[in-house]
Amino acid sequence: MSRVRVPPDSLSPCKASLQHVTNNCRVRTYINQQLYPGEFLLHRKYAQSDMLLDLIWTHSNIVADIAISIFEKNEFDKSQLVREFIIQSALLMDIGVYSCGGYEWMPSQPQSNKPYIQHTVIGAWILEQEGYAPQVVQVAHNHTGVGISAKDVRDFGLDLPEADYVPHSPLEKLIAYASKFHSKAPKFKTAEEIKNSLSHYGTEKVKTFETWMGEFGPPQLEDVTAKYEDWHRSFHFQIEQLTKTATQATPNNLNLNSAGIAN
Repeated sequence: MSRVRVPPDSLSPCKASLQHVTNNCRVRTYINQQLYPGEFLLHRKYAQSDMLLDLIWTHSNIVADIAISIFEKNEFDKSQLVREFIIQSALLMDIGVYSCGGYEWMPSQPQSNKPYIQHTVIGAWILEQEGYAPQVVQVAHNHTGVGISAKDVRDFGLDLPEADYVPHSPLEKLIAYASKFHSKAPKFKTAEEIKNSLSHYGTEKVKTFETWMGEFGPPQLEDVTAKYEDWHRSFHFQIEQLTKTATQATPNNLNLNSAGIAN
């Protein structure tokens, strides 16, 4: 097994992203960047704008907190799960987002012709090239929705190679499940909101989510929601400020979908 690059201690209380002055230079710090330095530096390596780094890195930390909360508080078969792999997989599942388009509304974010749906295969490739464990690579590859089948690729005309992108292992299923409860809009989502969204892709998707909920149990989101309340408020304030100084890239009626892409 490859070395897991996260500390075994518990997730520490989060500190909202903030600005501080060091030697008269403004330096931005991010949630848990010192707790998970290796994972943060990988995000920093591939991010091309501070705002997208803030969104993707923080969303990933939220998913990690949700997954660990489920793992620690709920009763289910945990024999095949390793806490450190849960954290690392959640933190790195969206590393491919930085290469995708749709985020040009953010300051300094360059254009990309790669669609968001491809962030899974791009992320899996990055993690494989960076030497991460196969378990972590597979989570990045298979975490979208409750899984994408080759038939889904054909039926919905998805811009992906025709293949299955379906969670199989308990780790893959747990991270995919946990990630459904927070979107990059960014906002927390209820089980009913998740099922309503999945219903657009067929009743089988909803049934899969309900099966996972029966297997892992519902997450207890109160503590996680409170922990990231200030960050959500701060990020939405940034969006409001951008809409007040609207440009062609940032329209004055900015609404974000669940991927954080402007509608």
